[in-house]
Amino acid sequence: MGKQGILISSHRGLTHGMTYPVAICMLAALLLFAGCAAKKEVVRQPKAGPYTGPVTIEVLKQSVGFRDIRTIKALVDVKVFRKGEPAGSFNGVLGYKAPDAVKTSFFGPFGLTVMEMLATKDVLQVYVPPKNILYETLSPGISLSSLRNDDRFLYVMQEEGDFHALYVYNAADTTEGPLMKYLFDRTFLLNRKIIVYRSAEEAMTISFGDFDGTVPGLSRISFSNGTDMEITFQEPEYDTEIPDAYFREIEHGDKQILPFQELLKRFAPRR
Repeated sequence: MGKQGILISSHRGLTHGMTYPVAICMLAALLLFAGCAAKKEVVRQPKAGPYTGPVTIEVLKQSVGFRDIRTIKALVDVKVFRKGEPAGSFNGVLGYKAPDAVKTSFFGPFGLTVMEMLATKDVLQVYVPPKNILYETLSPGISLSSLRNDDRFLYVMQEEGDFHALYVYNAADTTEGPLMKYLFDRTFLLNRKIIVYRSAEEAMTISFGDFDGTVPGLSRISFSNGTDMEITFQEPEYDTEIPDAYFREIEHGDKQILPFQELLKRFAPRR
């Protein structure tokens, strides 16, 4: 990476093992939700206008995700592909409450829940009801808000073609290569793509399109093992009320509890 035209914001310390949990948290925060309560009038976001201000590292950090939106609800339709071939589909609901509370439920045939995910500033959980397995890790420091304001990261801004790029490095050892990369379009400064790295190689890419204001209506997630997920968002609502109780931790009960790293191994590259 050359020195010309690059801005750097330096900070201290980060463990490389946090990369994937950060990505999963960001992925959750960049999806949408529709509540299970009585249907409310849909609140649409105003269309995003061209950005005319200065572009700095701090501006890009604040543009990750959906900026100053307080809550989001929407339905999600998901199609899964493996090596480019259709491999299944399901739908779901998700709720986001700023700055760092997200809960997702995905449904299979006959409306049965096949997976639930909860991401807060304290914990990251993924529950798979058919197997009664709960993957869990304590997650202070990996939330959306901490990503913007955490002194363990070093941020680098660079111009790349039609995009502004924001790289995130481990401030304790930048020789590891980037942990994350965010791409923003030059016209609206919308977050168009997120790339997650592992051992300096691209491990997961999240692309966004069909924006309603600052929130994407379509996303495609590509994992390094050849799995792709195409996510379409339906009937989004913004800045409506979501009770705090909705984001309570998933109880252990009689579930088998496994470390979150066990789930991440499923997305490791296929050699």
